[in-house]
Amino acid sequence: MKTLIIPAAATLLACIAACTQPKNDDPFAPSKAMAASTGTPLEDLGKGHAIFMRQCTQCHERWIPNEIPTKEWHKIVPGMAWNAGLSEEEERLVTEYVIAASKVKKEAASQN
Repeated sequence: MKTLIIPAAATLLACIAACTQPKNDDPFAPSKAMAASTGTPLEDLGKGHAIFMRQCTQCHERWIPNEIPTKEWHKIVPGMAWNAGLSEEEERLVTEYVIAASKVKKEAASQN
């Protein structure tokens, strides 16, 4: 009986580890290029991305930054942030992130 438990536990741990590994297939994940093109610190883009993934993707697809023109985000985010109950700081971070992410080439995003 012990020989069955150990392999089963090892398999379970391997599955958990695989599911919790960060995925690198997000074309809208913050990058140095995004930070450089917008003048926004990469750390802030990372925080905005995390808020976006946690809050915004509850109702919206994760590739929406690329679907809306960059100049429109300043009009859209305040209402959405209010609906989501975001703080002013969270709103600022999400705005900075979606503006940077909206500049990602659509073709590159659709390849993933």
